[in-house]
Amino acid sequence: MRPSHKAQQGFTLIELATVLVIIGLIIGGVLTGQQVIQNARITNTVNAVQAYEAQFQTYAQNYGALPGDDASATTRFPNAELASSGVGTGNGNGDAAVGTGNSADTTATSGNAAESRLIWAHLRAAGLVKNQVSATGSAVQPTTPFGGVVGFQNGAFSGVFTTTTLCLTKIPGSAAQTIDAKLDDGASDQGSVRATLDTGATGSSSGTVETSYADDQTYTMCAKL
Repeated sequence: MRPSHKAQQGFTLIELATVLVIIGLIIGGVLTGQQVIQNARITNTVNAVQAYEAQFQTYAQNYGALPGDDASATTRFPNAELASSGVGTGNGNGDAAVGTGNSADTTATSGNAAESRLIWAHLRAAGLVKNQVSATGSAVQPTTPFGGVVGFQNGAFSGVFTTTTLCLTKIPGSAAQTIDAKLDDGASDQGSVRATLDTGATGSSSGTVETSYADDQTYTMCAKL
């Protein structure tokens, strides 16, 4: 008897085409979802910058002193527990300038960087900022949707900016230019928003201003008020 041979059946062209279409839809859906998330983070970052700048200016207008620098904050807000904020007595030094230290220093308890942290305690005491109070006290700094820190400081980029600025750390290059364009002119080395490479250290806002944004880099961005 001759051995029997069973017919081997493969995928038809229609079946292969269907599988490829399904794979394409899955990949397209993943990429679209990632872009939606990225766009949401960008929008939230831009909105946060605008809100924090407005809150800073509102405090200055209402109380005749800069938040963080306000030497009468504990008298002005006696029930705010500013002395337990983790930053000195809870008052600034009243020299009409916020701290020139790096606003990304989340642990400073004295000196210029501490005054940058104290800004958030004063804004919360005034009821202007209500988010992210934690066990570390009212001076805790907000974070960006990208996981970096938001902070005010006096000046940035080794003297390129010399007045109050709001800085954001750990902004990916894929989002940085869009954020810049929505807040300013889209150029990393021009206008009121500029950027330097984020080194991961607290002093990154003193770095050299970059001439352009690159998708594979991470930036510290600072906006001049």
